[in-house]
Amino acid sequence: MKTFKPWREYLENVLVAILLALIVRTFVMTGYKVPTSSMAPTLIPGDFVFSFKLPYGVKIPLTDKKIASGRPQRGELVVFSYPEQPRVYFVKRVVGLPGDHIQIAHGQLVINGEKATYQNLGADYLPLFPGRAGLEARKEEILGSERVLFFTKDSQSKSYGPMIVPPNEVFLLGDNRDASDDSRYWGTVPVSKIEGRLFLIWLSLDWQNRALGGVLPGVRSERIFTSLH
Repeated sequence: MKTFKPWREYLENVLVAILLALIVRTFVMTGYKVPTSSMAPTLIPGDFVFSFKLPYGVKIPLTDKKIASGRPQRGELVVFSYPEQPRVYFVKRVVGLPGDHIQIAHGQLVINGEKATYQNLGADYLPLFPGRAGLEARKEEILGSERVLFFTKDSQSKSYGPMIVPPNEVFLLGDNRDASDDSRYWGTVPVSKIEGRLFLIWLSLDWQNRALGGVLPGVRSERIFTSLH
């Protein structure tokens, strides 16, 4: 029996580690890979991010119900499953809260009658982004929050709404404003479908600029451990 004791202890430690990892992934924190540019420049293809689940409640396993669920705040980056594609996860920014009047008038976001202001930022925000030709980086400020967004040069010709966000739902937009499939196209999202709030880029790989003779992707070291807001 003494011969097998170390193996038994090793197996027990492995099982405990696996159980703890499953608990953390299910109730606390989950990792995701960013596959598209719809959230550029905040997130770009090849970013690996962590999402914190506890702010929006603890989901009861095998159900859609949550305990101590919280409401997302305007401006937060959230990961969610769309009702018509429950197995696919998306990342967008919360722009409208329940009861908000939302409109985009000639490219300008309007929330509850308040118009966003914009500041052009120049080309310094564009180098990391493939396909940056024809894009402009602007800082958007509204209702006390601000963010850097990408727009196409003809974005001022685009409009949406007005609409009112239904109870217990949120209106979501991508930071790459004119290249994002979001609430303008498939509607608002129930708060219950939000899985977590993104808070960290822990790794970023660049497959366009490869290393070791093209075998491995390059690493965007300047993006590693970047906090998200």
